[in-house]
Amino acid sequence: MLDAPAKRQAIRPLPAAVVDRIAAGEVVSRPASVVKELVENALDAGASRITIAIEAGGRESIRIVDDGSGIPPDELPLAFTQHATSKVRDDAELERVATLGFRGEALASIGSVSRCRIVSRTPDDEAFAIACDGGDLGTVQPAAGNVGTTVEAGDLFFNTPARRKFLKAAAAESAQVTDVVHRLAIPRSDVAFRYERDGKVVFDWPATSDPTERLVAAWPGDLRDRPIVVDARDGEWQLRGIVARPEHAATSARYHHFFVNGRSVQDRSVQHALREAFRGLAEPGRQPAAVLMLDVPPGEVDVNVHPAKSEVRFRQASRVWSLVNATVREALLGQDLAPKARPTPVDPPPLPEPRPDVRETLADYFKQSLQEEQKSLLDVAETPVETEASEPASPAPPSRVMQLHNSYLVVEGDDGMEIIDQHALHERVLYEELLARVRRGPLESQRLLVPAIVEVSEAEADRLEEVGPLLAKLGIEAERFGPDAVAVQAFPTLVAIRRASTDPGEFVAEALRRSPGDGDESAIHEILDLMACKAAVKAGDPLTSAEVEVLVAKRHLVPRGSNCPHGRPTTLRLTIDDLEKQFKRRGF
Repeated sequence: MLDAPAKRQAIRPLPAAVVDRIAAGEVVSRPASVVKELVENALDAGASRITIAIEAGGRESIRIVDDGSGIPPDELPLAFTQHATSKVRDDAELERVATLGFRGEALASIGSVSRCRIVSRTPDDEAFAIACDGGDLGTVQPAAGNVGTTVEAGDLFFNTPARRKFLKAAAAESAQVTDVVHRLAIPRSDVAFRYERDGKVVFDWPATSDPTERLVAAWPGDLRDRPIVVDARDGEWQLRGIVARPEHAATSARYHHFFVNGRSVQDRSVQHALREAFRGLAEPGRQPAAVLMLDVPPGEVDVNVHPAKSEVRFRQASRVWSLVNATVREALLGQDLAPKARPTPVDPPPLPEPRPDVRETLADYFKQSLQEEQKSLLDVAETPVETEASEPASPAPPSRVMQLHNSYLVVEGDDGMEIIDQHALHERVLYEELLARVRRGPLESQRLLVPAIVEVSEAEADRLEEVGPLLAKLGIEAERFGPDAVAVQAFPTLVAIRRASTDPGEFVAEALRRSPGDGDESAIHEILDLMACKAAVKAGDPLTSAEVEVLVAKRHLVPRGSNCPHGRPTTLRLTIDDLEKQFKRRGF
């Protein structure tokens, strides 16, 4: 039996207190939200020093003190009024917001769900105070205080028990507050920040003229090793910041911070541009660490798209992607990215047996001159896609080089030694050569006397229709051979010569199993990665002295030579200083 319909109630306006608490739910969801809004107000007021103090994760007490311009006594009641603000006056100003706050909601929302008190003083007045207890506004009273504003919010959500019940433990809420304070302080090196938690000073950062000093504070100690500075300008747009070295890429994006005109925002397009800039330098699936600050004219970005102001909309989104990607790539390519070796005494793993075909295929490869290789790679630098690549320098032969365990190449340098993974380095050299040739036109291929037939899943066979034209560009001719098989008719000459053991059918099957990526460019990189891996020398392949020297010399001709296409390092560096410390000669 159906329930009787509820009796209709009349439409009527909500009480002001209810409206304020509903609005507060969008603006103030936890103590960290309160801290964010109040510190943003302090920055907008021109503060040069801000102190943040919390108790019990911010649930019991939040106190923000600044030395900004202050609030005149006659405007103090308006501070707790919904949609009252000094930052936006009309539609035109809303289109070019240059402040962190602009909606006039923060203090009204905070006052409606806490016991809040403001003490403020302008340079021209004495200090005055006003309180707001769960939305009940008090009167303006004389007080004692310096120029600036102090806001205290206590007993957060005392009148909304459901919201208070969902707050996490004090430690978890404190961690959220700490993250917010970091994001607010990082781009403002001109402002001193002091942060206290339960009576203890967490940090006290003075104002500094060196932005990099403040930026690295966003990262734990191990990421601060030799940060790479980025700085580029595109007309009125400027991108500044730092990126961590590829070996510090993490499993999550927690160390990626992006600011637009000083506002911390989240933008998937920027994260994608950053990952693409690190392609081939960091391991797949790992997220680069970066602190990037983009300054654009206020009219180029819409900040009024999210209640928490954590997202923005760019009028030229593709320009943002290109600026981030090109700037970071250029900064990376200008660095020696070989990580320092950290020797630890371990038993080496057993090495695989050499393959019988290696001598012949290696001989074919090393017959090619360094001059031909350099010309191919210089062609890459002339293409629009790789304009940021610096011109490869002519290689200088190493003073001494030897092969170790048929897998590693040891090179003597001026200040120590370098240990090279021969497979990883050869992968990078082949990948760049293949990429250069693809950008000049389709790879040269050779017809197979007998088509290579390989079984695949029906879904993978269906995918051939989608990626077939791309495979053809890479010198692979393949066609469907029944519902769950593929026939390979032609294969790239370069790969076939360099690694005779590469099975064309299995190669195409693996290429179909891999995701084609986001568009042709990503798919090309994916398949070229696979080609280079299959064709490169392997661990356990013996090389002659001449072959070793040629391979080592080739690393100076390729961009991103410090890493293989999959992001693994090709080279580790061990300095004389490192050796002396290991042998307890000094510094131990």
